[in-house]
Amino acid sequence: MKLFAALTLLSTLSATNSMAVAKADAKSCSSTAAGGAGVHVPIGKDGEGEYTASTKGCFDVIATATPLVLNEIKKQPLRPFGVGSPAYHIADYGTADAGTSLGLMSRMVEAVRERATDEKEVVVHYEDQLTNEWQSVFNHALGLKFVSDAYGKAIPNPYALQNVFIEACGVGFHNQCYPTNSIDFGVSFTAMHWLSRFPSSLKGSKFMHAARCDESPLPEKEQAAADWKAILKARAKELVPGGRFVCVNFCKDANGHFLGQTDVGVSMWDSFQSSWDQLKEQGLIDEEERLGVSFPNYYRTKKEFMEGIEGDEEIASTLKVVSIEERVVRCPYRELYISGKSDKSPREYAEWMVPTTKTWSHSTFKSGLKDSKSEEEKEEVMTQFWENYMSLVAKSPEEHGMDYVHAYIVFEKIE
Repeated sequence: MKLFAALTLLSTLSATNSMAVAKADAKSCSSTAAGGAGVHVPIGKDGEGEYTASTKGCFDVIATATPLVLNEIKKQPLRPFGVGSPAYHIADYGTADAGTSLGLMSRMVEAVRERATDEKEVVVHYEDQLTNEWQSVFNHALGLKFVSDAYGKAIPNPYALQNVFIEACGVGFHNQCYPTNSIDFGVSFTAMHWLSRFPSSLKGSKFMHAARCDESPLPEKEQAAADWKAILKARAKELVPGGRFVCVNFCKDANGHFLGQTDVGVSMWDSFQSSWDQLKEQGLIDEEERLGVSFPNYYRTKKEFMEGIEGDEEIASTLKVVSIEERVVRCPYRELYISGKSDKSPREYAEWMVPTTKTWSHSTFKSGLKDSKSEEEKEEVMTQFWENYMSLVAKSPEEHGMDYVHAYIVFEKIE
């Protein structure tokens, strides 16, 4: 049996569907396809897969969602039409470097084949912003780079199952990424909290994230609401009738908990603020820069998720909410440290855990620095910032971690 791969970077930036690979400045780019590009900038060298290597908690988040996904595959209709049966199309939206979802993709392929045949062709579409780490995506998806979870368990890649096609799309998930009625199953993990624009309304205030405010700042709240509707309308078009979309998105839960701020340990956000404030004491930033960080993402509440669906006739008539629930996944780094299974000193723990917070926040903190600083000067400041944080963690490692708080939402496209 032959192995197949479609090593295609599909970045549809115009009506001509021309192929393009480009660096984009989201603030100046007029194409809607680039929406969200640059809001989050990956760290590390493309191809090295630093996100997956440093974000072990996402494996546990996806493992928690796996039963939901596999159960929906068992229930959904498989679409036979034309001559023979077409390939089954899976889309992973906001995939980052594709490493954390590899195990799930393999399980999904196997689940589909349990209902069809062992040779059923499956296409896995990886979607993210056009400035994503695309070399890392293919290194992971094709098995060219080894992946393991926080517990050292090897993660299989779907390509090894044969008759699996790997493709990538650089159109932002706030837009329609794939043809109408073409995706059988879509998934998204820890991605759709990122906004398509930079409201930046928290600059100059004491908080750097909307979730920290007693009342959500209106610019972020309104942008998040508009983005959520755009996301759902796009998915509703892409899904085949009876298709499923499982969205696991950061939220602010009924207890007021959110990423890094739960009922266990100290607040990650307090630690961020303390470590950032220390930069001013060290003479590395001024007051404007100290108050210059405003995260361009938003943790929606369950009510806000549902309002985006029930309050829009187009969405409500095409997508059905099968289930929605809030779940907390504990920080695996802290859990392993407290249990004594990590065998790390306090400083070693800090150097192990802190990078999981750096992968997604580094570029936002850096954007708070003045343009009068050179790139080298900015990186020197950022190096000291992360050192401040690690030093803080090392003082009482058992208090520091990054718990995940998500809404797990299952959608079905109405036939």
